[in-house]
Amino acid sequence: MQRDEISSALVAALRAGDDVALARLLDVEARLTVDTGDRGGGSVRGRARVIRTLERLLVDRDDAALEAAQVNGCPGLALRRDDGTVISVLALEVDALGAVAELWLQAAPTKLANWNRRCGP
Repeated sequence: MQRDEISSALVAALRAGDDVALARLLDVEARLTVDTGDRGGGSVRGRARVIRTLERLLVDRDDAALEAAQVNGCPGLALRRDDGTVISVLALEVDALGAVAELWLQAAPTKLANWNRRCGP
């Protein structure tokens, strides 16, 4: 799988609730770091823990939808409300074997300001 296809595959697997597909995308020792801008952030390691955390934070939201995105030059995802407001972004680091090894979830509103900047009147 190409580096840029990882984002779309991750979105599809998360939307479908397909833990097997998610496991195929992630390295067994994958690490997810979450920045919420407060004490709610942290880090989890291991494929199963990363999958559970991603599902808890990004899936089954009535107020927002996932989409593939470029995040700081890396493949990633954005969680966007219907009004266009981005409420979190996920950057992915893909290893030499094509597995996602590191994931960084940014959910601190102040750090998402550039994602939500509006142009025009």
